[in-house]
Amino acid sequence: MANAISILLIISFIIVGLLLFLLGGAKRKELLKEQVNQVFPPSFREILNNKVLFYAQLSEDDKKLFEKRVQVFLATKKIEGVDTEIDDTVRLMVASSAIIPTFAFPQYNYPNVQTILIYPNSFDEDFKTERFEGHKEVILGMVGNRFLSGHVLLSKPDLLMAYDGHPHKSNVGVHEFVHLLDKEDGEIDGIPERLMEHRLAGPWLHEIKDEIQKIQRGNSDISPYALTNNAEFLAVVSEYFFTNPEKFKKRHPSLYDFLSEIFNTADTEQP
Repeated sequence: MANAISILLIISFIIVGLLLFLLGGAKRKELLKEQVNQVFPPSFREILNNKVLFYAQLSEDDKKLFEKRVQVFLATKKIEGVDTEIDDTVRLMVASSAIIPTFAFPQYNYPNVQTILIYPNSFDEDFKTERFEGHKEVILGMVGNRFLSGHVLLSKPDLLMAYDGHPHKSNVGVHEFVHLLDKEDGEIDGIPERLMEHRLAGPWLHEIKDEIQKIQRGNSDISPYALTNNAEFLAVVSEYFFTNPEKFKKRHPSLYDFLSEIFNTADTEQP
């Protein structure tokens, strides 16, 4: 009899816990719905128009879609400063960095990312940012692993530097979020299998090899950091592709076609 009562109590606790979890989830969904249905602040729109060239060049309908994506991202992710203050501009630049490479996938919202940590400047492998003689902070951003799983780390000045309303070849925010897309198949290896058709994998690797040889010979304007490995190659060329598409298409037409396929941008390109 005592065993039966114990079992019933355990079942009751499980049921109550499940109900609380479901109610909590429903409450979170309702809160998210309220936040997303709020009017997009005109001050946010002004910041995006002035600083995010990708957004500024969108049609009015696509701008509204971008804004909704921003609202969802900001409502579901934590953006925290580490020994530095963050404001609406920083938050909007983080959200833009996430949305730009996934704009053709409107339902995607980085399910494995919970927190974006903003550092006051570049940092080293021990996450130290102190500046002293002989010390070199070499990391502008990274996708966290192990105890930092679910986190993205970004250097604030380097993040903001990429968003001045002008074309660039580099964007640390886009770079790190492309790594996350690459990781969707379980491995950051420069072959985003969840995004590209299987038939493209072989030709894509061949394209990487050809461009790496050009970079090594000094016949390419792509950053030599792309030589690190295939994963960094994908992230580096994606930065260029999204932040200066006209120049990238002119200089690297074959790479441009591959990335258009991978990121499904053919239907969203500007005329």
